[in-house]
Amino acid sequence: MATVAGIKIKIKAPRVARIAFADEKYTGSEPEWSEAAADWDSDKFDNLLRKSFYYYNYYYSQKDCKKYVVEWMQETEQFTKDEIKAFIRAGDRLLPMTVCSLVMANRAGMPFKPRHIDFIYSCIRDVIVKAEPELIEEITAEKQKAFVPTIQDRLNERTSEVIGELEGIFDDIATGTKNPTKLYEYLVANTVVQGQLGKYEALYSARKVELLAAQGKEDEQLKEGYSNFKSADFKRMIAWIDDLLAAVEQYRGVKKATKKARVKKAPSKEKLIAKLKYAKTDAGLKLVSINPADIIGSAELWIYNTKTRKLGKYVAASYKTLSVKGTGIEGFDADKSVCKTLRKPDEKLKEFAKAGKIQLRKFLDEIKATEAKLNGRISADIVLLKVA
Repeated sequence: MATVAGIKIKIKAPRVARIAFADEKYTGSEPEWSEAAADWDSDKFDNLLRKSFYYYNYYYSQKDCKKYVVEWMQETEQFTKDEIKAFIRAGDRLLPMTVCSLVMANRAGMPFKPRHIDFIYSCIRDVIVKAEPELIEEITAEKQKAFVPTIQDRLNERTSEVIGELEGIFDDIATGTKNPTKLYEYLVANTVVQGQLGKYEALYSARKVELLAAQGKEDEQLKEGYSNFKSADFKRMIAWIDDLLAAVEQYRGVKKATKKARVKKAPSKEKLIAKLKYAKTDAGLKLVSINPADIIGSAELWIYNTKTRKLGKYVAASYKTLSVKGTGIEGFDADKSVCKTLRKPDEKLKEFAKAGKIQLRKFLDEIKATEAKLNGRISADIVLLKVA
């Protein structure tokens, strides 16, 4: 996508296939443009353009070319959908044939010049105005709405105001006028935004370099420009700039130290359990898993592995609660979180379902089986039985 006269133009490759007319043996074929046409001198360029105009005027009408003009309007992205629709509805003869010829020549490889773009754009706007004048009035009114400055615009404006006041203080220093302004207090009083401090540093650091070069007579132009200043004047101005830059650095440090730390929002329960895979039901034992979101914040979680027949209990570590991370449980006490294999799962799980809080405290201890540690992993074979 190239830009000509401020308007985006999609550069097309010259057409390979074209219509052949019977009269071309008298008029000549459609003029061909080379890729180097953009660098031709005006005489050569305009000569081929005149031949193109003759060719398209002879073989085409506005009605034939209008669809190609519409394509050009869509490619430039300078016209609204309503404007393009209004142009399509407009009478074919409202559009000058010169516009049609220019667009057709461009399709044949002719590069547009700014004057061509301006002419085409102006003619198309005239067609839309004649067809639907109220549409142009609406669009013009929309474009002329009052400018609404952004937050960045307001910050830049405020920074310019503060720098303008600092320049007044600097003028006093340069002329030897006493100015009692304390620079750090000045920055605080004007609540200078931390993100704008770099602009103050850039301006006055460059000013200091210039003053040092003038003082050292390193540049003839600077030497002449500052010829009315004495050594004491340079010393005073440079010292003031050093004070200002030090105040800016101090102000930045205080701003950083007092900046309120951003509190990271805790992820939702739904997000925490999104990747957890577990058995929602077990038809044989008539088990149904609880909502895994209930695990988060709980002190205990009972599980049953349908594949290994192991009944287990996760116990939260001291001063913690259970949670879910990825496909597993976290926050559990590795020593207290254990499981045992059930010899008769259907009987034991019925007892488990009826057991209250007191019975559950010794439920695993009363099962005569070897105790094993739980590793935190939850799989598609595990039913989530209960939380506490």
